[in-house]
Amino acid sequence: MNLQKKYKDRSKNSNLIMAFSVAIGIAPIFLVMLIVRQYKMQQLTTSSLLMYVALITICQITKAVLYGVSIKKAHDSAYSSLVEIRLDIIKHLKKMSLSFFQKRKTGDLTNIINHDVEQIEVFLAHAFPDIIVASLVPVMVVIGLLFVDWRLALALACTVPIMSLLNKAFRKLWGKLFKQYFVLTGKLSADLLEYIATMPVVKAFSKDEKRTAKILAAMNRYNKWVKKMNVNVALPMAIIGLFVEGGIIVMAVVGSFLLSQNAINSEQFIIAVLLGGLFISSFAQLPTFQHKRIVFGRATDSINTILGVKEEARTATDQAVESTKIEFNNVTFSYNQDQQVLSDINLTFAPNSTNALVGESGAGKSTIANLIMGFYRPDTGQVKIGDKDINSMSESEINRSVSIVQQDVFLFNTSIEENIRIGKKDATKEEIIEAAKQAQIHDMIMTLKDGYQTLAGESGAKLSGGEKQRISIARMILKNAPIIILDEATSAIDPYNEYLIQRAIDNLSKNKTLILIAHHLNTIVNADQIIVMENGRIVDKGAHVKLISNCSLYNKMLTEQKRVDEWEIKEVV
Repeated sequence: MNLQKKYKDRSKNSNLIMAFSVAIGIAPIFLVMLIVRQYKMQQLTTSSLLMYVALITICQITKAVLYGVSIKKAHDSAYSSLVEIRLDIIKHLKKMSLSFFQKRKTGDLTNIINHDVEQIEVFLAHAFPDIIVASLVPVMVVIGLLFVDWRLALALACTVPIMSLLNKAFRKLWGKLFKQYFVLTGKLSADLLEYIATMPVVKAFSKDEKRTAKILAAMNRYNKWVKKMNVNVALPMAIIGLFVEGGIIVMAVVGSFLLSQNAINSEQFIIAVLLGGLFISSFAQLPTFQHKRIVFGRATDSINTILGVKEEARTATDQAVESTKIEFNNVTFSYNQDQQVLSDINLTFAPNSTNALVGESGAGKSTIANLIMGFYRPDTGQVKIGDKDINSMSESEINRSVSIVQQDVFLFNTSIEENIRIGKKDATKEEIIEAAKQAQIHDMIMTLKDGYQTLAGESGAKLSGGEKQRISIARMILKNAPIIILDEATSAIDPYNEYLIQRAIDNLSKNKTLILIAHHLNTIVNADQIIVMENGRIVDKGAHVKLISNCSLYNKMLTEQKRVDEWEIKEVV
């Protein structure tokens, strides 16, 4: 997608109006020349003078009006492009797989959406109109000067080819410098965002933490590099500027010679000097605008790193799934090519059954949940819900079929009611209250001053972990999907909240296919099927009683769990 061409093309109308404005702006210089000529020939009358003054005034007013209209159109185009780009990015991000977000830093994406998209508006609304003026004026001056004397026009433009060659040569250097500048700026922005997000950790370690020193050192290195880059940009611009101004010197020398030989008259020489000044003042701005072009190009390249990523194609039928049976057939998966996370997984979750995935951290339990949710595609093999391959199911179809309650619950900074309503956008207040009651959170909500209208805070900061979990479960109850995945939903929760959450889960999972990912083995002993995993492979599966008899790894985990439950701090005398 050529974003530069796409959004520049939208400025065609404003550029055309700007061209007329520039042409009309040069006309008064020729009218002044006519006034001087008639005065010298003693043909200037009061009426003709008034006519010329009126024409000059009309030209200036018309120029100002056209310039204003052009700038307005440029701003309208720029702001509409800015809104469109941000909407396109947001829509595109919604289509991206989870792997895309794991490869990209949040700070990097935020920097693109905020800073880089803003550069599109800055260029189209401000820099591009100025570039058009600075480009058109020299061309029109040379054309106008051709009517005065072609030799003067040639003399004025003689240094332009040299300047163009220098500009082309330096452009490669500037391109590399600005590319590195944007990479460093993006990295610094991402690091600052991460630093701010981890401020509680930084403050907790007080004087012993090293993160602050690292971020300050990175900022100092960045400042030194930017200063060095400015020298490498400013020096070439100064050299180009010398050749730009050289044109008027050459024209002055040639004009003086022609004037001494009576090849031109004084009026022609004067108007050539006036036009030459206009030529230099406009042309001298072009090297300065070069970096704005580079900034614009780099911004569009950054935006393309999002919009240019193709979404995973799905041949979706969007038909309802007839069964909640889940099958893994010879599935292998890796997040990167270096390490395989799942190896040859063959697994069946029966409809309306309770299943548990157990194993050490990194065994592949959450990866199985991610594959069921359609966040990733298996490298080989097939994942099916009912009789349908997940790859042939649309995102909305998977979303209707599967709900997940994770350990880290995210709440939006809106009311508790709206956070629950995410499960069903057209839910009534009565349905929300009923879901909250089943999730064991209604009584707590009613103790709050604003009840269901209480703001949850950023990421649910105003609520405890257990409260956020129960609100998340209320969402899932409202959604009423036939398949429920609980990924460590009760870990790191105090006993009282664990009791309430367990009751909420019981209400959530009635007549559902339930998949539990748990470290607390005492919570899954009654599961219909327990899958024991190690290093991305299934070691054994079956009911609790069977595994006690046959699976040494399961017995080892039970023993370790018992030791943890009996562990206590003893006073050392």
